[in-house]
Formats: sequence, structure tokens, C-alpha cells
Amino acid sequence: MIDYPYTSFGKTDTGLVRAHNEDSLLVNHEAGLWFVFDGMGGHENGALASQTAASAFEPFDVPSDFETAVTAVADRIHDVNGVLAEVAEKQSISKMGTTAVGLLLRDNRFAAVWVGDSRAYIYRSGGLFQLTVDHTHVQDLLDQGILSPADAAGHPMSHVLTRALGVEPEVQVDIVHDEAEPNDRFLLCSDGLSGPVPEEEIRQIMSMPDPQQAVDELIARAHSNGAPDNVTAIVVEIGQVAS
Repeated sequence: MIDYPYTSFGKTDTGLVRAHNEDSLLVNHEAGLWFVFDGMGGHENGALASQTAASAFEPFDVPSDFETAVTAVADRIHDVNGVLAEVAEKQSISKMGTTAVGLLLRDNRFAAVWVGDSRAYIYRSGGLFQLTVDHTHVQDLLDQGILSPADAAGHPMSHVLTRALGVEPEVQVDIVHDEAEPNDRFLLCSDGLSGPVPEEEIRQIMSMPDPQQAVDELIARAHSNGAPDNVTAIVVEIGQVAS
């Protein structure tokens, strides 16, 4: 297996409308693991949910084998789902949850894992491709052919989730995986970025010289488009193998 080098940068921002940030992120560069969590349930409850989820992965020992690592990450997400339910019960919180989208890199392979509508994209050879499928009511209507993409844009129920951590006793975790290539770039983001910033603008920004510049510009672009929600982005770039 080829072990590609990589660089990464992540940042979370409150945005221009909300007073508190309910997003959290995890950048575990050494372990090759990154996550974005978008909390829900009001600013205190949402922040608690996303922070609890992020904290659960901070001491996480990621297995070296790719397949084992993917299973371990998915299992930990299931564990987080239960932890959030326990926290809500102990603190008498009726509504608390969070989305989750993660990226795992091992050798020359990657996996995106997610619950909710926070997204993972891959930027490859000048093109931007969405790896995740939103767990939302509107996405279900799109999949059923009831809504067209034009109708879905700006739909009033676009933020109604069909899956999130901490909401139901059991949760289904979706996973996609494939081989990584040199110069690939991955973007993990909350809907505070993917909502106000069109994909064509995201694609253009993902071509910037390094991950930090791309993240800073993505958040700046969300601000220029109103930033009605918290904005979180992580960019991971696959490097070249030294000859």
C-alpha cells in the first residue's frame, strides 16, 4: 500500500446571524481522522450535543487497518448516539442532537461516514463531487421524484432531518469509501456553508493553494452571502509520494 502524505486545516465560525456556535469539529491529523458536527436543539443543547460528540473522538485510538478502522469509527458513532440520549435524560433535555460527517484516511484509501445533512465533498482534477447524501425530508422527496432539484432549492423543509445523533435509540450510519489519489482534496462542512455558498463557488475556492487558504475563503464567502447559520469547514489535501 502507498501511504500518501496529507495536510489539513479546519475552522468553525458563528456566522452573522446566530449569537452562539452550535457546531464543533475534530481535527486529528495524526490519526487521519476529521469530523464536523452540527448541533441542534437550541444554542445550549446544540452546542452540548456537538461538543459531546467531538469529545468522544478525541481520545479515540484509530486502528491501523483500514477496514477495521472504518468499523471502529462507525461503532463509535453508534456509541455517541447512546451517550447523547443519556445526557439528555440526565439533564431533562427534551430536544438535543447533532449531525456528524467524518473523513478517515488510511494508506491510499478514504472513507466518508455521516449521519444528517453535514456534507463531505471530494475535489479531484478540477471537479467537485458530493460524497454524502443528505438525510433530510427534502432529499427523500428528491429521491422519490416528488421534487425536482429546482423545487428543492430553498425549500422551506430543507432543514428537516430524517437522521441525527441523539434523537432515536438506534441510528443508521452511512459510509462510502474508495481509493485516494495524489492532489485529491476533501471538504467536510456543516450546512451553514453548503447552504449559502453555491457548489460552483465551492469548487473554485477548493483550487486555492493550500487548505488553510481554502477554509478561510469558504467561510469568508459564506459571510458575504449572509452566513445565516454557523459555518464549519475542514479541508484535507492528499500530497505526492516522495520519489
